[in-house]
Amino acid sequence: MTGPLIVARCGDLQNAPESTLPAFEGAIAKGADVIEFDVHATRDGALVVHHDYYLGRTSDGSGAVGDHTLEQLSALDAGAWFGPQFAGERIPTLSQVLDLGRGRVRFEIDLRAPDPVFLQQVLDRITRVGVMEDVELTSEHVPLLCSARQAEPQICVGLFFRPPPGWMALPLAQQHAMGWMVVFGAQVAHLHRSLVDARFVAALQAGGYRVHASNLNLAPDVGLGIEAGIDQLSTDRLELALSIRG
Repeated sequence: MTGPLIVARCGDLQNAPESTLPAFEGAIAKGADVIEFDVHATRDGALVVHHDYYLGRTSDGSGAVGDHTLEQLSALDAGAWFGPQFAGERIPTLSQVLDLGRGRVRFEIDLRAPDPVFLQQVLDRITRVGVMEDVELTSEHVPLLCSARQAEPQICVGLFFRPPPGWMALPLAQQHAMGWMVVFGAQVAHLHRSLVDARFVAALQAGGYRVHASNLNLAPDVGLGIEAGIDQLSTDRLELALSIRG
C-alpha cells in the first residue's frame, strides 16, 4: 500500500447501515486501513457504538443513547431504515466491534461522554481485547483526551481542527493548531481541508505528528490531501478514496 491510510467513517456507508457490524465488516473487506466509530455509555454502564447522541435517525428508538440501558438498546432495529435485508440489525457494543476488527484493521474511537468513569471503561476494554497499539482516541471533549494520556501513556490521541473564523488568516490558524498539538501532547492532527497544504503538513510531520485530513468525500479533496502528503484521511466514500489512492 502506498499513500495515506484510509479511515472509513462509521464503516461502509454505501452498502450497509452506518455503525453496524455489517458496515464495519464491509469496510474491512474492501481494504479500509482504519474504521472510525463513536462510543457512548449506556444508563447501566455498558459501552455501545452509535454515531449520534440521539436515537431515531438510524434506529427505531427515540431519546438520548445514554438514557437507555443496554437491554433496551439491544432491542432496537438499527438496519431496517437502510434496507429490508438489514432489518433486525442491532446497535453493536464496543467489544463486538473491537473483536471484529482485531488483527485486521486499526481503530479510531471517538469518545462521546465527558466522564472519567466512562473513559476508564473504554481504556480497560481496549486493554482487555489487546488492541492498544491499534487504537487512536479522538473527542470533542478535549480534556478527556488529556486524562486518557495521563491514565494510559501508550494511548494515541488525535485533536480536531475546524476551519478558521473569517477574521483569522490561514498561517495564524495553522500556527495555533501546531501550538495545540504541542500543549496537549497529541500524536495526530485532524485537519479540515481548508488547513491542508504541503508546507503545513511537512511542518507537522517534522514535529513528529501524523496528519489526518478530515471528511474528504469529493475526488478533488482526496487528491488535494494525497498531493499534500498527508498520513491518513477519513471519508464517507470508501470506494472512491481507495480508487484514487490506488
